[in-house]
Order: sequence, then structure tokens, then C-alpha cells
Amino acid sequence: MNLDPDITREDLRVFLDEADEQLQLLDENIVAIEGQENSPEGIQEIFRAAHTLKGSSAMLGYQEMTDLGHAMETLLDKVRKGSLEPTSTVVDALLASLDLLRELKDSLIDEPDEPIDVSEVVAQLNEAGDTPGESGESVQSGTAELDGPF
Repeated sequence: MNLDPDITREDLRVFLDEADEQLQLLDENIVAIEGQENSPEGIQEIFRAAHTLKGSSAMLGYQEMTDLGHAMETLLDKVRKGSLEPTSTVVDALLASLDLLRELKDSLIDEPDEPIDVSEVVAQLNEAGDTPGESGESVQSGTAELDGPF
């Protein structure tokens, strides 16, 4: 993995702490959607967490996590605007993303020999976003558009 060479150990520690918080928010809110407790606030929380991880990883120069976060953000933006239902396909893609985000975060500590390929999960997110209301059963219909800067 190629991080920005100006990143200090302290920068990395701060990122890892923040990433843990954002991953916890993602976990709680994706599980709530999966359990059919879909709410505009929950979707907004997932979007914000993905947005924060994307931005923070971009500052580190961590391209794999940035790419994954961007794909999540694109999908979630469609859900929060109401143009895409949070179907089981969408939830499955978000759960796969969450697992991969954890793996990417852990790789900052473990430093594996091979880079982690995010292309399969990015493709899964893109496909889930390309089939509004058609792929899988709706977890909860009628997602309302959310207000807010994100």
C-alpha cells in the first residue's frame, strides 16, 4: 500500500481511531436497515460515515479505501434521495463493503504483502445502484429524501 509519505505515526493513529468509530456507526446502522428498521436518519448516518472514511483515507493517500468509500457514497446518495430502495441487494453490498473496510483498516496495522483488491466489492456496489427497485426484495419501501449538507 502506498500512503502519502508525509503521514506521521500520529496521523495514522488518529485515522485508525476515527476509522473504528465510523466502522461502528456503519455496523449499527446497516444492521438496523437489514433488520427492516430503515429510517432516513439511519441512511444519513451510513452516508456520513462512508463520506468521513473516504475523505480521511484520501488525506492519507489510501486509494483502495478511498475508492471503496466513494462507491458506497454514490450508492447511499441514491438511497437517501429516494431514487433507490434499500433492497436486500443494496444491504448485502453495504455489508460486503463494511467487511472490506475493516480488512483495509486492519491492513494498515498488519501491512500484508499483497494489496487488497476492492474492485469486486466496488462493482457489487455499482450494480446494486444500477437497478432501482428491481434487484432483490425491498427491505422497506418509501425511503424519504433526507435534508442536510451531505
